[in-house]
Amino acid sequence: MPGGTTTTGTGTSTTISGLASGTWNYTVTNEAGCTSGSSDDIVIEAGPASPLAPVIGTIVQPTCTLSTGQVELTGLPVPGTWTLTRYPDLIITTGTGSLTTVTGLAAGTYHFTVANSNGCVSPPSSNVIINPAPVTPAIPTVGTVTQPTCQVSTGRVVLSGLPASGTWTLTRSPGGTTTSGTGTSTTI
Repeated sequence: MPGGTTTTGTGTSTTISGLASGTWNYTVTNEAGCTSGSSDDIVIEAGPASPLAPVIGTIVQPTCTLSTGQVELTGLPVPGTWTLTRYPDLIITTGTGSLTTVTGLAAGTYHFTVANSNGCVSPPSSNVIINPAPVTPAIPTVGTVTQPTCQVSTGRVVLSGLPASGTWTLTRSPGGTTTSGTGTSTTI
């Protein structure tokens, strides 16, 4: 009977809630002030522990060829099956093991919680920011083509429709020769 908490009531039975883990027993006192002996020990076991928040590992951002990103999550509860919830879109996945890779992430900010096999839910992970996929440049537009002459043994071409901002690199095929520059057109 550690704690000395008193509960008053009527009837032949009652339910006591809010018992912390430990060993408890009870006595009962009637209206006349007479007190019974102690009940059998009541053992309340510690509740299952909530898992820690998933740990953010390697983040792979979208590329020109893959428009979505991915993130590796570690520190997932083992043993047993876990349930991962992705926010803000509430996508739920299940699995086992201490790590997983979440793929197909569109541009945005995400965080994750994980529930262990007992149903206990972790705090949220740190945010994962997936950037928008880089824009693939348009195909260069072929302009004026100048053929070799008796005086000049090579030809040239004007290419336009090049990226307006930043530095671009043209790669010639076949041969793989590269030319870098700025502006929306160039003569090769």
